[in-house]
Amino acid sequence: MAGATAGSPSRWRDRSLTRAQRRSSIFSTSKRGDRIAERVLEGTRNSRELVALLTPWSVDRNWVWTEIAAAWALGKRLVGVTYGVTIEEIEKNHGGLVCLGPTNLVALDDFDDYISEMSDRAKSETRA
Repeated sequence: MAGATAGSPSRWRDRSLTRAQRRSSIFSTSKRGDRIAERVLEGTRNSRELVALLTPWSVDRNWVWTEIAAAWALGKRLVGVTYGVTIEEIEKNHGGLVCLGPTNLVALDDFDDYISEMSDRAKSETRA
């Protein structure tokens, strides 16, 4: 559902975002003085895909665009999850269609479908 804006808070968002934040390996294992940028780049290199939560607030953050650009440059699968913002608004205010084409977006309310697709990919990769 490219360019769609989630209309109501997702049941997934309410239960999973804080859990995901608690388990974030970069921030939960970082010590004072660690170079976060290097850890983010290392994590991007070692990942198969990047999921970026795109909200009216996150699209104003340089770190979000830095991570998206790094994943794009490294040829990683890139999925933008939209909540409260459309791809048209992102393009108008920030650019970004180079990395975030409409086929790479999912509305937050449809995130469970993306998780199922990712699970299926992971299962097929382990069989290969």
